[in-house]
Amino acid sequence: MKPKPLPQEFIDAIPKRRLDSNYNAMMRIHDAAKLYQDRMRRYSEQDGLPSSYRMLIFHLARMKPGITQLELVKATHLKPPTVSVTLAKMERDGLITRCSNQDDLREILVYLTDKGKAIDERIHVIHEEGDRIALEGLSDEEINTLSTLLNRVIDNLLAERNKI
Repeated sequence: MKPKPLPQEFIDAIPKRRLDSNYNAMMRIHDAAKLYQDRMRRYSEQDGLPSSYRMLIFHLARMKPGITQLELVKATHLKPPTVSVTLAKMERDGLITRCSNQDDLREILVYLTDKGKAIDERIHVIHEEGDRIALEGLSDEEINTLSTLLNRVIDNLLAERNKI
């Protein structure tokens, strides 16, 4: 399913939401994340890269070369049919190659091609630019503090999740 652009109504409502006393920190984080994801979608599409490729390319570039589809499913938390269909499209576009595992012919191993690696580098640049834009005007100390605080928020949510 192709991600949709943020509706203009969402964008237009942000200034009003910021004035609402019920607009808490997590709502702000949510809105910031939505804006950032929308930016990534727009810049990726501008480069002709479907949004569905980004996560798979990210993991393929950081895992050992020649991983199985099952390993990719586990790493991305996507459904096996989604990964299978997306990999077929990525193979068609020359971003990956798939070949049989010589040690176990039942397995198909997935490799990122040089073209896929170049796209991963472009995605990294888009992230760096987005990070610079989002954190503009913050000092290095403020950025470190923000990162530390967000890590604590993430840890708190993970700890709570494990209790259920």
